[in-house]
Amino acid sequence: MENLKYRVIYEYEFHRGTSAAETARRINDVYGGGVTKENTVRFWFQRFRSGNFDLRNKPRGRPDTKVDNEELKAIVEADPSQTTPELAAGCGVSDKIVLIHLKQTGKVKKLERWVPHELSETNRQTRVDCCVTLLNRHNNEGILNRIITCDEKWILYDNRKRSSQWLNPGEPAKSCPKRKLTQKKLLVSVWWTSAGVVHYSFLKSGLTITADVYCQQLQVMMEKLAAKQPRLINRSRPLLLHDNARPHTAQQTATKLGELQLECLRHPPYSPDLAPTDYHFFRNLDNFLQGKKFNSDGAVQTAFKDFIDSRPNSFF
Repeated sequence: MENLKYRVIYEYEFHRGTSAAETARRINDVYGGGVTKENTVRFWFQRFRSGNFDLRNKPRGRPDTKVDNEELKAIVEADPSQTTPELAAGCGVSDKIVLIHLKQTGKVKKLERWVPHELSETNRQTRVDCCVTLLNRHNNEGILNRIITCDEKWILYDNRKRSSQWLNPGEPAKSCPKRKLTQKKLLVSVWWTSAGVVHYSFLKSGLTITADVYCQQLQVMMEKLAAKQPRLINRSRPLLLHDNARPHTAQQTATKLGELQLECLRHPPYSPDLAPTDYHFFRNLDNFLQGKKFNSDGAVQTAFKDFIDSRPNSFF
């Protein structure tokens, strides 16, 4: 009953547009510290975004070993960056059970996102059609230098990983601190062209990318693009390449793109391997961050700037 009371507040704050972090803080301020956690609120917010507003617990009895696949799929698609332990904690089952059900829904972890494990024949043909269309357009118009592309990524505070070591017989391996399952992280959004980075921004803790946030970022990006590459704005017209995440395809975003006179290039669904920010920019960023550990948002932001500053022109 006590949990249900807090869940009613979760739903109320969700509809008000309050962040998960702010919701948890407000509840703890009123009812006492520790009665709820940000991760718990975040899980329920993700559930609400998937369209499920049932606040009740599942019937008690034997420990849950099953998960509603459709509900799990909706929660994952609401935030593809969630880890297996986070999903398991939210569903009240083990990591192993979550992995079984993710496999049943056809999801696999790829480039830090849960994406379909196998593409259907239609998906494959769509990928081919998109690629051929873009290639033909580039051959006819030379559009490569007109493209501005973007994406979002969580940067972890702790980027140390265990790795194999070459050792002499009997020599103990060097220890590596075990990372926390739910460690701190910071979300960065970046826009770039063949001439370099146009704009990047970090989202405040507890917030996620919504259509409203994305539209605000688009406005700022276009203002910076006009200042940094005026010829692209005034003569050539930029072409936006982004994936099919919900904030990118929302009606509010479509209206904003029309207002900015920004043409979107077609991008096939479930294709992070065809998005330059995923397969190129973020992959190199991961290599740059490997082994690094940060203790503040400012340190993360400085490291990201150092990464950009260290890239040669040929990188873009």
